[in-house]
Parts: sequence; structure tokens; C-alpha cells
Amino acid sequence: MHRIFFCVAHLNAQDIPNDLKEVYQAEPSKKHSDEFNGNRKNNSFNTKKWHYRQPKPWRKGLAVGQEFVEEKDGKLICYGRKDKKKAGGIVSNDYFQYGFYAFRWKTTGIHEEGKNVWHPSVWGSLDDTKKGKVPGTYEKGMSWMEIDIMEFSTWKASRTDWNADAPAYIWVDSIQKRAKVNKLGKKFGWKKAMMTDGKKDKYKGKVIGSHSFDEWQTLGMEYHPEYLQLWQIDNGEWVKIGHRVVFTNNDVKPSLRTVPKKAVKPLYWYIGNLFMPQGKTKVTEDQITDCTFLVDWFHFHKLK
Repeated sequence: MHRIFFCVAHLNAQDIPNDLKEVYQAEPSKKHSDEFNGNRKNNSFNTKKWHYRQPKPWRKGLAVGQEFVEEKDGKLICYGRKDKKKAGGIVSNDYFQYGFYAFRWKTTGIHEEGKNVWHPSVWGSLDDTKKGKVPGTYEKGMSWMEIDIMEFSTWKASRTDWNADAPAYIWVDSIQKRAKVNKLGKKFGWKKAMMTDGKKDKYKGKVIGSHSFDEWQTLGMEYHPEYLQLWQIDNGEWVKIGHRVVFTNNDVKPSLRTVPKKAVKPLYWYIGNLFMPQGKTKVTEDQITDCTFLVDWFHFHKLK
């Protein structure tokens, strides 16, 4: 009994970094967190908290149903099916914002070397794919910020990695539309905010997000009213990784480390996989694998 109690206490102690215990709630929100161990009929995920990410015309590599998403053996499993060239994911039923986000994950079927066609990710968006949108994000004059806590690249021909970034969509009166920082925003001298860059940002000599995809790892992110900061568990302890992204006055241009405050909004949160080969290199059939994205748990600790 004493040993069991010790183990549980140790796990709870590691749920958020020690440095953040005065900033965020120690216990994860029951409404917004999930252990993925409900043992429901047909291996269903908790539909009170999540729904299937819905396909759209420009997302042909996405599908719904138990064949593509299930909760099994205490894990959420998002399958990438080689024969169908499709994968699945889920979206939170509610939007939420400031807090500490953490999840434990791994993949199968994604190799560090060579072209990758699968796009596992955990990220936040203004919509829920079922016509629900976060207030203050989508009408004329409004700006918002996507947050990619972890998203795999499908561009590179020779290797695979994942990034953590926060592209802003800023309303521009002169063109009467929103400009995404890394597309139309380039004309205004804007840049996408990066927490980690899978090409160069290192931790202990290795590029963050470039290795060990098939091993369980735990990531965390602070969504604080003043900044974003990525964390990971290393040898049982939380450590900061990457770069802090700061929220600035609205007259400051978006940059690698800043996002204007007018784009800082609540988001719906996505967990899932996607078939999305990109880049100039043609994908051959033997480069396509069966893939899974497994998530052991997802926690959200509210800001105090």
C-alpha cells in the first residue's frame, strides 16, 4: 500500500513543473482533461469532451470512424491507413485558453530518415470543424492565433521532425482580410512565431523533435496571458525547451518570438493524425506506411 501511494504521489508531483505550481492549478481540469481509459462500448472516446475532426474538401487525407480513431487499452489511437491514404483525429467540444497543457505521446510507422506523409499533431484552432467558432476570431476586423504544440513535418525529402509554433492571422484594413504571417503576411514583414524549429533548435546537442518518435515522451506548454513556453519531461523532471513567445502591443509586427495581443484568443484543441504529403519530392508507394499516433493522456491545468 505504501509503495502504491508513493508512486501516485510521485506522478502527481510531476504533473506540472515545480516552478509553475503557484501559476497553474495542481490538479488537471476534469472537464478539459482526459486519461483515455474509459472502457466505453466499441472503444469510443469520451463524446462529452471530444468529437471526430470532420473532413473538408482541402483535407482529403482525413476520415472519421472507429477504423481511424479509437480509445483502447488506456490510449487514444489515431490510425493512418496506408491502403486508404487517410487518418483520423478528435477535436474538443469546448474552447479554452490560459493554462498548462501536457500530454504523453508516441508514434509508430514514422521513421526519422526519409520522406514522411503523416501529420500527427496536437494544436489549437478557431473552429471545431462542425461550424462552431470561437467568438472574437472570425468576423471582419478580428485576428486570432493558431497554436501548434507539436506538429510533424511532411515537407522534407530526407528526414522527419516536428515543430512547435504559433502562426497568427492578423486583420489588415487595407486589404479587408486576415493575413497569415507566413503567407500573405510576408508582404508586411511579418514572421511566424516559433517555440521550436525542427531544423535547428537543440536540447542536449540534438535537434528538438528530430528523433525517438517511437518512444513515449511527454510535452507541456504554458499558455500564459503574457507568453507561450514549451516544456518536456527529461529523466522524470520537467525542463524548458525551445524559445519563449511573448505577446506584445498590437503595433509591434509579428516576429519569430512575438505575437500581437489582439491575436491571442481561446481555441478548440485538436489531437490527431492526417495523410498530408507536401513538398516538391514525389511520394512513392513504398514510402507510405501504416501509422499510429498514440496519446496516453491529455491534461489542462487552469491558470490560477
